[in-house]
Amino acid sequence: MQKHSLCTASLPTNMQPTSTTPSTTPWASLPAEIRQKILSHVGLPILWERNSNQTPPRVARFATICREWQVFFEACTFRRLVLNTENLECFNMIIRRDSTRLRYTRNIWLRIQLPLYPCPKCEVPEDEFEKHSNNVIFTYSIRSLLETLKLWDPAKHGAKGLTLMVSAMSPDDTSHRLIIGDMQSNYPFHPAEDPDIPPGIADVHSYYHRRSWCFLVHDGHFASQQGGHIKRIQGTPLRFEPTRNETDGFNGEYTNLPAVPMIKGLVMRKQHRREIDTRSLACLLSRSLVSLEWFRLERIIHADILQQLCFELGFQTHLLPSLPKTLRQFSFVQWKIPSGERRDVRSGVGTVVTPYSLAYLPREMAKLSQRLERFCPPWQTDTAAFLRSMIKLEKSPVTAGSSLKRIILRFVPTRPEASWRDFESVVVLAAKAALLLPQLEVIELWATRLEERSCDAYIFRYIHSLGRANIVWRSPQPATEIPPRIITTWNEVAVKHTHSALEHRVIPFSETRGQMFDSGGTFIYKHLLLKELAFDRITQIILESEIFYWHLGDPNDASIEDHPILRALATCTAEDLAKCIEELPAEATW
Repeated sequence: MQKHSLCTASLPTNMQPTSTTPSTTPWASLPAEIRQKILSHVGLPILWERNSNQTPPRVARFATICREWQVFFEACTFRRLVLNTENLECFNMIIRRDSTRLRYTRNIWLRIQLPLYPCPKCEVPEDEFEKHSNNVIFTYSIRSLLETLKLWDPAKHGAKGLTLMVSAMSPDDTSHRLIIGDMQSNYPFHPAEDPDIPPGIADVHSYYHRRSWCFLVHDGHFASQQGGHIKRIQGTPLRFEPTRNETDGFNGEYTNLPAVPMIKGLVMRKQHRREIDTRSLACLLSRSLVSLEWFRLERIIHADILQQLCFELGFQTHLLPSLPKTLRQFSFVQWKIPSGERRDVRSGVGTVVTPYSLAYLPREMAKLSQRLERFCPPWQTDTAAFLRSMIKLEKSPVTAGSSLKRIILRFVPTRPEASWRDFESVVVLAAKAALLLPQLEVIELWATRLEERSCDAYIFRYIHSLGRANIVWRSPQPATEIPPRIITTWNEVAVKHTHSALEHRVIPFSETRGQMFDSGGTFIYKHLLLKELAFDRITQIILESEIFYWHLGDPNDASIEDHPILRALATCTAEDLAKCIEELPAEATW
């Protein structure tokens, strides 16, 4: 084979030359643009089909034809990777053989494969042996990937780095009571910046979603009223398991992790139910993800209130202090377990955000906002309290000043009879906070409220761009005028930021109140300017495919059950809660 010849034997059948075509074409004589088009056509992914056993064609073999083909197809192959636990060692050997391949890698999905489990274990939490096995697999998977990625050299491989998505599940998680399409092992990997590559994520998800089931009767038994099958899928949060030479046991500090500055972004999506323990995640952030620039954390509220409380406590005491100083964007959204999965399960399972969390979130999120450029705090955060905390911090003489540029806030009405006026008051309060944010570019506030067969929804948006400032007010038809005090207070912000008067517009929603209600309020997502800050494009596409699966009431409502223990949590300190949780027996549950 000549070095600069097109090897037709390696081409797909539909690209083989006819009898009138010469068997060899001078490859080097073709213009570079034509060569790139040919290679792009050879490497096109086939359209997704509904045969779950189908595997995509392997184009990596084309990289052996010549150097030009190698560069092109290795760039395609290594650009986005799905790495299961079983192929991490192979990935390590490939990269160590030629570490220049790291320059192509932009997205990695690490899918940690946990062991199978039979019935009736699908209804009960893991035992100690299962927890240990899961932790060993988790520890090996994370450490193996980090040991490979630490070979990255920005001078040799470029400074862009990659985005890492982490998930963990057992194949049996969706083979008992719940069949969830986006947790299937062959669910395709699409990076957020390119969600429409074949197979289209919307088509694949719609296909799986129509075949999602919740079996009320399984293995001859009805589903537990305590939601045991839901708790099993969410599982016990994964922890780093100390290696044999670490004799002091797990104490929240796992030191045997390398620093990996190649990882610039971290994504944990709501579709992946099993979580990483907050202490282990904090260890990963502080010791390995030393150059992390953005972090998107989406999670499902845990079905076990005690587990939910442990997360909230760990989020405050471990996770927040460990966020790298390089972090510039943070998005955190918590979702209720879909109502379709909670059928015939005791009310409140997987819906409760505790008062302890509601009490500390405004203050802690205000502190965090000072060091970020782009921010989406949890939707359960009391927006008014958050803004007041921001104002207090910004006025403090010891603070260095905020670098915040873009922020999106959700307002949850606490008084249904006055939701519109309460939203107006929060918008005015946001103007007072904006006066203290010298780099602010966009702030967006939104609210929805369902009542009977109607839905109220509002969006307020302030944009500062190219020396001009304007506000947009969106509400149901017929459109209402922007309240005068909002124009007055935000005009002060515009004058301070741009030295010019404020421009303003009123844009009514095109949907009727009935259509808004039918969507469960989720229609508003597509109208948000900063929706990709609230959740990435993949999650947004999935939400649009799941309107009737998620809505049935607001999926992110911050309300809680009238429970005396939950009410008492609002006055507890972090130290008190940590002590109480440590003293509980291992099998305790609420």
